Amino acid sequence: MLNKPLEGVRIVDLTYFIAGPGTAKILADWGADVIKVEPSFGDPCRKLGANMTVPVKDKESNLIYSTYNANKRGLCINLKEETGLKIMDDLLKESNVFLSSYRTGALKRLGLDYETLSKKHPHLIWAQVNGFGDYGPAKDNPGFDTVAFWARSGAMSDLAEKDTTPLNPLIGFGDATTACSLSGGICAALYNQAKTGKGQKVMVSLFAQAIWNESSEIISTQFDDEYPKTRKDATSAVINSYKCKDGQWIFLSILEHERYFPILCEVFGRKELVNDKFSTTIEAKKNAPELIEILETEFIKYTQAEMVEKLTNADIAHERIQHIKEILTDAQAIENNYIHEFTNRDGSKNKMAMTPIKFGNIEVNLTSDAPLIGEHSVEILKELGYNDDVIKEYLDKGIVVVDK
Repeated sequence: MLNKPLEGVRIVDLTYFIAGPGTAKILADWGADVIKVEPSFGDPCRKLGANMTVPVKDKESNLIYSTYNANKRGLCINLKEETGLKIMDDLLKESNVFLSSYRTGALKRLGLDYETLSKKHPHLIWAQVNGFGDYGPAKDNPGFDTVAFWARSGAMSDLAEKDTTPLNPLIGFGDATTACSLSGGICAALYNQAKTGKGQKVMVSLFAQAIWNESSEIISTQFDDEYPKTRKDATSAVINSYKCKDGQWIFLSILEHERYFPILCEVFGRKELVNDKFSTTIEAKKNAPELIEILETEFIKYTQAEMVEKLTNADIAHERIQHIKEILTDAQAIENNYIHEFTNRDGSKNKMAMTPIKFGNIEVNLTSDAPLIGEHSVEILKELGYNDDVIKEYLDKGIVVVDK
């Protein structure tokens, strides 16, 4: 049976696109009751898949949206109306966490900023993800992962092959990693809340996440390490990509040069390479371009499958360089439930990436598709003590919406 350590925790999810919703989805997968609060026009992520040739019909199939919003309940209220804000306030009284990816200025206008809510609801954990952080000249800038995570951090230019164009970044890549960090921060705050009964402010930005992801390079570029690089003069000749006879690629990853380089030389029958020029980490780095050329001539003699067998038998860290689409049939991903078959509302089936952290076993907690706009509005209002007549009034006035 799947362990759900956050059962009994309620989270109000006022987020949009990927980083914020992804955080809430992780927490929902861990057992939290996550209530997705949306305006009547919905989270813009509902249409995001159209940029990637993915269907975006909520009542049929909307896989991009479902990836970050399944396992939640949906509440649609008009926060520009005083009554809508009253409903939100009643909800926050009964919740552990308020999570938002709205910009701080918008939250202040709604009275949902940390300073306001921490006074009204001192028990409440207030968590926010934004683009660039709470201070500095860019603090109010719109911050999607393409600009805050990829462009400003240097990753877009410095991960590309030297003297080529910047990378065309994967949509949502920075968002998803940031979601993992924020979900961990919220859990730390929940631990403190359980001990003290008090909430606190939990913050993360896409820019901060990118900088943390680059933490090794933040150090190395203060010395003589320069980016972008070319694979012809990589950080290390034995931490590099190599083309095989069949046109497929292998990534070699020897981090302990002195230990494994002699073994690699034995794999290729080139023991003479264990010499003063290549046998130590420092000397091999000095002569990396020459060693790369030598290793290229060896890898190209074999197919990818042959090289995988040779390197595996030698216990040398390596991997086939795959395409994302190959993950769909990757036995390692499937057998660990890293991807899982998901049934859409129209009965069609697709594979979906799963929350990476598990508790006790690898079972998947995927009990419901992403909610339609306001799908559970009536149910949630009844839980808060609103009677049928009041709910009908709110529905008639458009203060509360249910997408039928």
